Amino acid sequence: MPAPPIFRPITPADGAAILRLHRRAILLDGVRTYSPAMVHSWADGMNADYAGRSIACGSLIEAAELHGAVVGFSDVLGDEIRGLFVDPGFSRRGVGRGLAERAFARMRHHGHERAKVTAALSGVGFYEAVGFRAVRGVRHPTRGGMVLPVLEMVRELEPKVAPGPTFMSWPRPLLPGLQRAGGAP
Repeated sequence: MPAPPIFRPITPADGAAILRLHRRAILLDGVRTYSPAMVHSWADGMNADYAGRSIACGSLIEAAELHGAVVGFSDVLGDEIRGLFVDPGFSRRGVGRGLAERAFARMRHHGHERAKVTAALSGVGFYEAVGFRAVRGVRHPTRGGMVLPVLEMVRELEPKVAPGPTFMSWPRPLLPGLQRAGGAP
């Protein structure tokens, strides 16, 4: 069984690794739904300070590591996933789902009832698999000057659930009756 990913806050030292995996994910996965020119326009102008810029605007950024290498990251601001990328060589190993679930937990913790994402068409299947539904198609400008069709998507977040009553927290008068009926030990 493969080792599960380790999730941790991103550090400035991760910049080159994040840039490399971000570009790789765009260039290799993006061509499934966009033309090569569109994908290159999307990846144009990226630099290793992506994390610094996102942190400066208040994003919560988390890296996913496998065997000591950064293989994915998520960028969350408020109730929005601003980016969630996994290196294509590490897809289908729970990295993306783990990052999404952790993002949902942070959103719930901060009182959000709904998560949103503007998804590249190449990521729509993933986002549907983690519970998002499409709201509308929009056009999104790239750093390279082209415009890509994308989908705005939303997902309801499960409310925080308080722990339910335990066997020992039941009123004592109920216990003998449950025990006689075989409903409790």
